[in-house]
Amino acid sequence: MMKCFFLFICFVSFTLFAFSQENSDNNNNTAEMSFEYTNFNFDTIVFAQKAECIFQYTNTSNVPLQITEVTSSCGCTIPYWTKEPLAVGDTAHISVSYNTRRSGKFSRGITVFSNAQNSPIVLTIQGIVTTNKNKFIIE
Repeated sequence: MMKCFFLFICFVSFTLFAFSQENSDNNNNTAEMSFEYTNFNFDTIVFAQKAECIFQYTNTSNVPLQITEVTSSCGCTIPYWTKEPLAVGDTAHISVSYNTRRSGKFSRGITVFSNAQNSPIVLTIQGIVTTNKNKFIIE
C-alpha cells in the first residue's frame, strides 16, 4: 500500500512539474528582441577615418520592447539608440561609433539591456586601424 501511495505522489509531482515548465516557456507576456547580426567587422580602417556601424533589431514578441541601457567595453566606442519603446513587430537600430585615433587591431563589446527575456545581448565590433593610407594590413 505504501509503494502505491509513493508512486502516486511521484506521478502527481512529475505531472505538475512538467506542466509548470511548459507554461513558463510559452509566456507571451515577455518581450524578445532579435538582431539581424551581432558581430560587425570593419576590416581595415585608415587612422582618423569615420567608423560607424548599424545593428538592426526587431521586436519579435507580443509586448512592447524597451531598451533600458546600452554600454560599451571602452570609451572609444559610443552607442546610440532609441529610448522609446518598440512596438510589436517593429524594427529599430543601434548605431555604434568607434574612435579610430588608435592604430592596431581592436575588438569591442556593446552590451544591450532590455526588458526582453534574452537580455542582455552582447554585440561585437572589430577591425584594424592602420596609419598608412596606401597600404592596408591584412592579418
